Amino acid sequence: MRKLIFMVVIMMSSLAYAGEVIKNVYVEKLENGVTAIIKERKDTQAVAIQVWFGVGSVFEKDNERGLSHFLEHMLFNGTKYTQPGEIERKIEEKGGSINAATSTDFTYYHIEIASPFWEESIEYLYYMTTVPTLSEDMIKKEKPIVLEELNRHLDNPKSVLWDTYNKLAYTVSNYKHPVIGYRETIEKFNQKLVRDYFYSHYVPSNTYVVVVGNVNREKVLKKIKETFGTVKGKYYRPEKVPLEPPQNEVRKKIIRKTQITRAYVAIGWQAPPIGSKDSFTATVLEEIFTGGRTSILYQKLRETGLVQSIYGGYLSHRGTGQFLFYFVTQPSKVEKVKKELFKIIDNFKKNGIPEETVKDAKRKIINSEIFAREEVTHDAESLGYAASVAEDIYYDINFTENISKITKEDVDNYLKKYFGDNNYTEVQLLPE
Repeated sequence: MRKLIFMVVIMMSSLAYAGEVIKNVYVEKLENGVTAIIKERKDTQAVAIQVWFGVGSVFEKDNERGLSHFLEHMLFNGTKYTQPGEIERKIEEKGGSINAATSTDFTYYHIEIASPFWEESIEYLYYMTTVPTLSEDMIKKEKPIVLEELNRHLDNPKSVLWDTYNKLAYTVSNYKHPVIGYRETIEKFNQKLVRDYFYSHYVPSNTYVVVVGNVNREKVLKKIKETFGTVKGKYYRPEKVPLEPPQNEVRKKIIRKTQITRAYVAIGWQAPPIGSKDSFTATVLEEIFTGGRTSILYQKLRETGLVQSIYGGYLSHRGTGQFLFYFVTQPSKVEKVKKELFKIIDNFKKNGIPEETVKDAKRKIINSEIFAREEVTHDAESLGYAASVAEDIYYDINFTENISKITKEDVDNYLKKYFGDNNYTEVQLLPE
């Protein structure tokens, strides 16, 4: 479940990058606060251009629920220099792709394209993320589209399961709210609210421009300075997300839906935020529990026929994360699966995890990471995530090194520290 990973050696916000190369990654904080991150790759003909912002649903106020996601839609509705749909059309004509994503902790816009077109791609993302139209007409146009997306979200039983889980698991931070927001807030979005949110969050000090691929570093940096480096805006840094109080009870809810025939169950424990050594340990433990067909839970639960599928692992956040297990089974087998899952966890807590199992997990993670980075998109995503969410470029650069340092004792201690019999959250989605 490692989306884009996590760690802290030196906080990026504490460094004044005048321009330095860190293991083939060039990082420079421009005069206006924009951070440029460039990685030259001569082993490919592709380029990934990504613009990351520390903007997400966890930072929204009550009247802004869903606004980060709504704004992502709005930035595809024309700019000061382009018409709606024009940028997408020009990128696709060149064989490239353009898209965006909003999460709890971040938003980013990205283009993947052949290397000859990197320069105009930077320019297009510059237009989108600095001078979008944000007109009242486009807000009115986009509302029904986002509300229909919300309807599909609410009609999806699995979305209901995860929304319910988050509301149970989080009592303090805004992770309890869905990224897509609520009907009552979306319907009230207006131009003033949208523009105020954009111009207070999409500012240079909160912007990370990442370029990875077959490019010339000096030329890319010059282009970033000519575009993003000219933007003005007030200073903004994402607020610190409060940690959840330690959970000392079981929080459980059962949901029943007529349109399903199987049982969907999520069980999770509080986990460390990005920036702690325990986050690396959680990643290793994730590999041990659910990392492919040779993992413990696949062998014990999937291969024995107890579940039809099982997933899980460490879900990181700026604030309190979650270590989750999610399985699909027959309704009659739910309690049996739970019993077996807890038995496996308790056995590991009592007897520890074999050292060879820990070594194998670390080796798989490192090898998988090396393979994944063949793709410029993954390479750029990992850097953008580290810079904008962990606020530490070293989090990504030293990721495999820090994974390699995790010991059997670290994993055993993690199990005892976080996994209890009475401090988990559970949601069951069952047939009516």
